[in-house]
Amino acid sequence: MVVAPTPLVGPPEIVKLPVTSQPPLPQLHIAQKAASNAAVAKKPASFGNPCLDLYFHVKPYSYGTAFKHLNRLLPLAWSHDPLTTLKLICNLVEGGYDSSGKGEDELFYTAAFWLYQNHPKTLACNVAPIADSFGNFEHILEMLLGIVDGEDENAKRRRLNRGSSYKIKFEDLVQKKIGKRKSEQIAKAKKVIEMYKRDPNFQLLHEQVSDLYAEHLKSDIQNLKIYEQQQLDNAYDPTQWELELTPAARWCPSVDCSFDRATLLCESIARKVFPREECTQDVSDREEEADYASRVQERLMDEVLTPLRKFMNSGYDFPAERRSDVVKEYMNDVNDAGESEIEADAMFPHEIIRYVNYRNFAELVDPQWKAMVEEIYVKQGKLKNCLAVCDVSGRMVGRPMNVSLGLGLLVSELSEEPWKGKVFTFSRNPQLLSIQGDDLKSKCRFMRRMDNQDWDGDTNFLKVFDLILEAAVNANLKPDQMIKKLYVFTSDQDFDDACGHSWRTDYEAIQRKFKEKGYGDVVPHIVFWDLTGDEYVPVAWCTQHGVTAMRGCSKDFVECFLDNDGDVGPDQVMEAVISDEQFQNLVVVD
Repeated sequence: MVVAPTPLVGPPEIVKLPVTSQPPLPQLHIAQKAASNAAVAKKPASFGNPCLDLYFHVKPYSYGTAFKHLNRLLPLAWSHDPLTTLKLICNLVEGGYDSSGKGEDELFYTAAFWLYQNHPKTLACNVAPIADSFGNFEHILEMLLGIVDGEDENAKRRRLNRGSSYKIKFEDLVQKKIGKRKSEQIAKAKKVIEMYKRDPNFQLLHEQVSDLYAEHLKSDIQNLKIYEQQQLDNAYDPTQWELELTPAARWCPSVDCSFDRATLLCESIARKVFPREECTQDVSDREEEADYASRVQERLMDEVLTPLRKFMNSGYDFPAERRSDVVKEYMNDVNDAGESEIEADAMFPHEIIRYVNYRNFAELVDPQWKAMVEEIYVKQGKLKNCLAVCDVSGRMVGRPMNVSLGLGLLVSELSEEPWKGKVFTFSRNPQLLSIQGDDLKSKCRFMRRMDNQDWDGDTNFLKVFDLILEAAVNANLKPDQMIKKLYVFTSDQDFDDACGHSWRTDYEAIQRKFKEKGYGDVVPHIVFWDLTGDEYVPVAWCTQHGVTAMRGCSKDFVECFLDNDGDVGPDQVMEAVISDEQFQNLVVVD
């Protein structure tokens, strides 16, 4: 038998107020506002699949236009594929506010509010995976507060201000008390109580959130007590059992803090951590509900939150923070254990390139690269007979440079003669060069120093194809030995800018020349990859003959490129992103 939740009573000030007629439930206005915004927004070109539209057109870097499309696309995508839409909503979680104050998570909060309006049970039943797998408890707090506030523009603005203010830390709003209860705070508490009483969807969500906190807090305080006892007994051995705490205590609202006054979460959590039937010692059986609520909230602060926060503030690193750089952790492990521990699929090409100049890992990069090439790509026959045009100019820095070098080298090593070990310079006067060097470091050094004297922001693709055709004719290659694809790795420009000519005219000339030499049916296809940014956006990928153009440099995109043998389309990219393990715990209920 399921026991109905005990009604919230709120702070003492509310209990003392005279009973008045029930006010109407708070009205939610965002749907109408979003609809009006969408009406005036210019619609981007559709992929023919609303889920793809939602993924590609609603992105943090397009912050200004993203909100204009979000609420228009959400119902369309949900009708098309509810589970995929739910995954895409959770994928909007970007991990909080950055130092510049950008509120990328606003997209998630807006989408979560839409879920609450249209599919409230689904939102409530996915509170745990949202907190544990995608964001953190901060996202859950903000989401609940947005629903209480009505998610109007003022609420959105207040949330952005919380993220951008350098004077007020978010933790202070969660943990510190604020002044006396004024009429505004009492009104907020009354509003939550009424919503909890009269809106079963809000009650379900509120209960799921407090369940999440209570479960984690009870487990954390129990584990902390075990740890402290083992320390006293000088018996703590992290190889046998290691203390792992969740951030629940850090983000649990304290009694009378800003978030608690607006949501009354602390009362609900305290009731579950200290249920009445388990804490009635030395207390009258006739204890009023309000007195019980006040007592257990004090116990929650004194016996759970304070000791956990004190320990966390002493320098404790959460497991997720300790594993923030998985690649570097792997390299350290292999460095300690030796080459026998190398895992061929542990790193992507650009990740290995990143460590080429690290003195501590100098002896590991070559065996790691060799294992990756031989155990994965050679055995699977991927990326055979392709060539790369690698931009190594001054604008290529950081990840774009590493991806250009890594994928350029990989493509050259996987090709057969006469293409094996070759790479094109990105230049108005391109050259087909044989990569020189005895190890990965020297090969990278050679590629970084490739002749760019004629570089002027573009390359002569007509000459690139002339050189390809010349090499094929000189080697007397059969048509099926012609390279299949020409990968162009560059940054900060689209294909038209890089081409510098009328591509239609050039492509017609290329087709004519290849046909004259007996290769008319096997003209290589250009894959033009602008390595700008962390996102994937296909640009002009079906408007130019013989060209697929795309942009982005995220790890998911690189993985998708390699897994699909260089054939990357919108469907593959989206599926690669939402197929990770954390998405598998999401469920659609209503």
